[in-house]
Amino acid sequence: MATWTRTTVSLTREQHVERSKERALALLNVGRIREAVASMMMDMRKYPNCEVPHEIHAIGIFAATAGDVAVACAYIEGFN
Repeated sequence: MATWTRTTVSLTREQHVERSKERALALLNVGRIREAVASMMMDMRKYPNCEVPHEIHAIGIFAATAGDVAVACAYIEGFN
C-alpha cells in the first residue's frame, strides 16, 4: 500500500496573499469569474490573519453574479 505524505511549506501572510491573488487572477483571465472570486474567498479564510469582513466578500460575490470582470479584478487586487 502506498503512503502519501504532505509537506507543509510555511508562508508569510504576504506570500499567501500574493499566491492567492495569482491563482484567482489566472482563473479570471480565462473567464472563470465565479471560480476566481470563490478561490480568493476560500484562500483568505484558510490563513490566519487574512480574514476580512463579510461585506468585502459581498463585493466579490456581487461582481461574480453580475459578470463584472472589472469589479472582480478590483476585489482580488484589493487584498494586501
